[in-house]
Amino acid sequence: MSGKLSNGMTGAVRNSYEDEPAASDVLDALGDECSRVILSAAASEPMTAKELTEHCDVSPATVYRRINTLLDNELLVESFEFDADSARQKVYRTTFEHVEVDVTESGFEVTPHQYGDGPYHLLQLLSEMPFKHIDVDPGENELNVSIGLTDDLFERFLALWGDRNQYPNP
Repeated sequence: MSGKLSNGMTGAVRNSYEDEPAASDVLDALGDECSRVILSAAASEPMTAKELTEHCDVSPATVYRRINTLLDNELLVESFEFDADSARQKVYRTTFEHVEVDVTESGFEVTPHQYGDGPYHLLQLLSEMPFKHIDVDPGENELNVSIGLTDDLFERFLALWGDRNQYPNP
């Protein structure tokens, strides 16, 4: 597999790179069960290596190896927090909410999407729509659009959104 990781992730990462991690390395990291458990656990809140080890059914050494792999592939970030005793502790946090994998002529492209990246899907969808008419009302933050759909897409829309009688004829 070949390809390039396309990410817009921000935040402090352990290492700085001339090049982004290879898509194959990211896919390999995501294919490992221990790595997936770590990513899932660290997605909800930053966690120490000890806390992550408690989530995995493997040795602490294995967890540290997976943490390093995830850091190297920019899927995890590390930072420092202070515990109740004011002691500094290293914590890890997942850097993305979901991953998009595209198959291209040259291999794979892997794009992690950050938390708060929700508008991405709407903007992606809108960028691919064949608009017939757009009416913008900036004062009301409204966008009204007329979209020309094929018969098949129109039928699929109706199947998802309800009965044909609820919508005016195209």
